[in-house]
Amino acid sequence: MLNTICIPTRTRPRVIYVGTFRFPEEDAAAARVLGIGKALRDLGCEVVFGGGEERERPEDLQADGAFRYQGFSYCSQNDVRNRPLPPVQRFLRYLRAGSNTLRWLRGQDTSDVAAIITYHGLTGFVRRLQAFAAERRIPLIHDITEWPDPSQLVGGQFGIVRWDETTVRTILYSRSANIIAISSYLEEYYRRKKCRVIRIPPLVDLSDPKWPSGHRKIRKNDRLQLIYAGSPGKKDLLGNVFRGIAMLKKTGIEIALDLLGPSPTEVADCLGADRHLVGTLGSLITYHGRIPQPNVPRMLAEADFSVVLRPDARYAHAGFPTKLVESLSAGLPILTNATSNITEYVRDGNEGFILRGCSPEDFVEGIGRVLGTPRERWAAMKGQARLRAGECFDYRNYIEPLSAFFDNVAPTVMPLASASYAR
Repeated sequence: MLNTICIPTRTRPRVIYVGTFRFPEEDAAAARVLGIGKALRDLGCEVVFGGGEERERPEDLQADGAFRYQGFSYCSQNDVRNRPLPPVQRFLRYLRAGSNTLRWLRGQDTSDVAAIITYHGLTGFVRRLQAFAAERRIPLIHDITEWPDPSQLVGGQFGIVRWDETTVRTILYSRSANIIAISSYLEEYYRRKKCRVIRIPPLVDLSDPKWPSGHRKIRKNDRLQLIYAGSPGKKDLLGNVFRGIAMLKKTGIEIALDLLGPSPTEVADCLGADRHLVGTLGSLITYHGRIPQPNVPRMLAEADFSVVLRPDARYAHAGFPTKLVESLSAGLPILTNATSNITEYVRDGNEGFILRGCSPEDFVEGIGRVLGTPRERWAAMKGQARLRAGECFDYRNYIEPLSAFFDNVAPTVMPLASASYAR
């Protein structure tokens, strides 16, 4: 394993994972890098995380002064903005993005480092990181999980962030030539760029006690209970779920929805001109607020189905919903439409129902299919969801593919003109 990289025999090879994730439990990105880290650890690597979160958690402090979570050392870099900033400060922070991480890396002995993996990053950070890796002859691997549309970025089509995102994705990532892609859309794009690519969806560790090992019995006489966990942002069409529930209510069909995360204000923003629906659905909607991540799987398992709708857009095909992985891992089938590689993992009528589209009408049609399915079948689907998660998303399935990928990664080579970025 890792036989193309010269590693001193005195120690296990180290892999340093840096980027815009908030380790260990603050966002979906943290869950992703942790899953890949566990696969690498089982390969014999020591994985160290340098995430963008503001500070380490006090409960992770060890007797030797290091911070560890589930056996992984981590050092918080405070490179990801955690609160709104005035425009000038926001721009200055944009210019300095990744500086703390680079300073931390320069201060380390990297003689035993087999690779650096970076989860996203802006142009300045990626250029300097590539130059640093080239200077020290360390393979640099980019973990890529999204390709935002201009409408999702500050400044839109003609903003500096759009320019930055385009430069990073079309030029800089392919320069390193080593890519971990979350979807076939990204996999195929970077293969066309002649990169070494491995496709890895969001991963979980199903031996973690937070994941329910069984499934709840289906209730016999009460209404269908849906659940949505996470933040819709500009990705999920949560507003269309509300519109669909309102349409069903008018016909006398009441569907309950638990929300883990979104507030009424956030939902109103998703609804736009239909924001009045927030107040008309009454007891059908339960707002739980932000839930500690370890508690989410148990709450998922108590529902009948989860729901995620996304449009037929580039960002939806380039990314992949972590919410789907969490749902199946909790033994909860899902209602969703076909974007990204979803239909590879969710078989219609088995691990969930694939809706014909993402509109409120498509949601209503899907609910009709659910209600027309015997409740005993819902219980069977819970078991199938859990089994499918074990087959497709448990990190152990990716140990050998990662081994083969690492056997072929190569040190980053940069143009001489970029050498100054390493300093």
